[in-house]
Amino acid sequence: MEEVVLLGMRDKEGYLSFWNENLSFVLRGCILIELAFRGNIQVIDDPSRKRFDLSDRLIEVVNPKKTGEFLLDETLQMMKSEESQSISTWIDLLSGETWNIFKINLQLKQVRERISKGLVDKGILRTEMKNFFLFDMATHPVEDLKCKEMIKKRILSVLLPQTAVILADEYFPETVQLRCLRTIALILSAYAGSVLENVASDLDYQKKDDLFVRTSEILDQSSVYPFEFDNKSSTNIATNLNQLVENELSKDKNLNLKLETIAGVFEVFLKMDSIV
Repeated sequence: MEEVVLLGMRDKEGYLSFWNENLSFVLRGCILIELAFRGNIQVIDDPSRKRFDLSDRLIEVVNPKKTGEFLLDETLQMMKSEESQSISTWIDLLSGETWNIFKINLQLKQVRERISKGLVDKGILRTEMKNFFLFDMATHPVEDLKCKEMIKKRILSVLLPQTAVILADEYFPETVQLRCLRTIALILSAYAGSVLENVASDLDYQKKDDLFVRTSEILDQSSVYPFEFDNKSSTNIATNLNQLVENELSKDKNLNLKLETIAGVFEVFLKMDSIV
């Protein structure tokens, strides 16, 4: 979720687009994705769940241990104290999109600002006060441009070549688990959150078009579980993408219910009006 915010942040101005209506909603989905990657939540193991769409399957907390990340821990605490809800319902509740007055307290407040302040604490952004018309507002220009550029390169190394490479760097080392799946999650979250355009800004028209068409196909293939990366591509996405994912999954046979959760979030992204 931090990477998605960083991609959307204007380098010098230090704020996110006021017209981006998708980002806040998508960031709630990113929180569920991260909790699933960390093994805190997963789809409830009920055989009857397969009668429902992925996004309509119930999820539960399986590891209540705190992560050390304030937004993740706040979400985890709320999920522990509530009855089981579906993936799509939790994203709606965390976004405040509910008519149930008894659930409105589950909305996560000021998510974009809190993530930005977390990036300030890590030295990636800095805080400056700027005047906007009649009032002052805290902005967060990018301090560590290298970090943002490495994220862009990692995305492009998957979307543009016929053979994908998951680049490692000081911000995303080889020791990170599920590096390929995490990169796919980053790409799809950036796409759904309408910030992927910032990655493609320096590309020529054809490469930019290829990037978005391939991302759309990857989203289609990721919104089912098991994932369908082995399907023949109509847009020339990386031929080894399926093998990279298979290699990661082979190292841990107990990931299915967690990855089902992530695929369910991707299905929510797929259904968003702006990217259907």
